Amino acid sequence: MAKGTKFKRKELNQPDQFISTTDVVLAYFSKHKTGLTSVITVLVLIVLFGIWFRYNQNLKSLKMESLYFKIEQIKTKKGFKQNEIVEKIESLLSKFSEGPQKQRAMMTLADQYYINQAYDRSIALYQGVLNTESPGTLPYQLANAGVAYSLEGKKDYKGAIIAYKTIIESHNKYPLFYIYLSLARCYEYDKNQNGALLTLREMNTKFYNHPKIELVELQINKLEKLA
Repeated sequence: MAKGTKFKRKELNQPDQFISTTDVVLAYFSKHKTGLTSVITVLVLIVLFGIWFRYNQNLKSLKMESLYFKIEQIKTKKGFKQNEIVEKIESLLSKFSEGPQKQRAMMTLADQYYINQAYDRSIALYQGVLNTESPGTLPYQLANAGVAYSLEGKKDYKGAIIAYKTIIESHNKYPLFYIYLSLARCYEYDKNQNGALLTLREMNTKFYNHPKIELVELQINKLEKLA
């Protein structure tokens, strides 16, 4: 006859471990019901707020993208004069909230000011982008170039030389061939033939395989004949 497992009286008198743990948990919840309900309520509210906030951010972003799309349409629509384009973009810019879309709209308006030869206005907007963007970002680099071109446009060649050299010395990935070419041009306009020649010769070495390198060689030959 098989022998059954024998239990000591002490073991038989001990409560079941699973039942004991469940009772303890239930007792804890019962005792701290109010506090736990508050914590759960707060957590639920935080999650709901996060969902609501993300939804509103997406809604806001879509609205800003829609506004920027209108600006692109104004730029490309035939029949508008340059002054009309500027006025319409200015009107739309006031409706933008802070964010990347507004920065792009500011850059677009600055470009239009530059086209209209309103250089002081373009510089002010480009500078606004520089003050808010981090160095190394594309908007920052484009705004830097915009300032340099605008200074050259208003014939502030010394200021433009400094601006072009700043772009070159920043070691960013901005395409530099035409920046160097503009720098050489500003040296020439500023009656600094030596600075222009040095810049062009540096270009001849740095950009020897560039498809437009013949422009540099022609300019070097021209300046060497005048020297």
